[in-house]
Amino acid sequence: MESLKNGKRCGPGRCRSGKWAPLGAAFVFLWCVFSPLAARAGDSAEAFMSATFGLSAARTQKRMENSGATAADFVREGRLTMKGTFEYRPAIFIFGFHAKKGLNHKSVYVASSGDANSDRTLYEAFREAYNIRFGETKERATPNARAAGRIMLRTTWRPDKNTIVSLSYNPEITARFPGESPGDYPLHLIYTYTKWTK
Repeated sequence: MESLKNGKRCGPGRCRSGKWAPLGAAFVFLWCVFSPLAARAGDSAEAFMSATFGLSAARTQKRMENSGATAADFVREGRLTMKGTFEYRPAIFIFGFHAKKGLNHKSVYVASSGDANSDRTLYEAFREAYNIRFGETKERATPNARAAGRIMLRTTWRPDKNTIVSLSYNPEITARFPGESPGDYPLHLIYTYTKWTK
């Protein structure tokens, strides 16, 4: 995973120049289209996206709290769960940590707007942004673990040999009042740094 810093792409232990304009433009588009005008403050999307692999649990939690998120379950067994908003929708954030290396996994589960077309549009906008940033990757249908015989849509990118980015959409979930489980949220965005999984 890489974050933007002074116009450079920064990964674990390194920074190098690069072109973030397409992804940045896509997220500006998402921000303008999907965020309510009255709720411009307190969104955690930027804090989540800029949390680099290797960040400590304490700094990750502080970064998210500064964006308005709150801890739902403090770090235990290398995992931190927080609640907040992502693109101004309710979201659950889960962070995983290597015992010595720090942040090695982060995921966000984004709630439905209550409108299936809006949910699908948001998913497609994210998929387009990542295809622009990381290269075109085919969308795949995968079995839906929560509903036998139904499917989820998933696209996976590998920005480098150690990083996996996965975006999933469950077209069966359109709930104005989502449950408390990440599985009750239709959009899933997951980053994993495989080098530090053990």
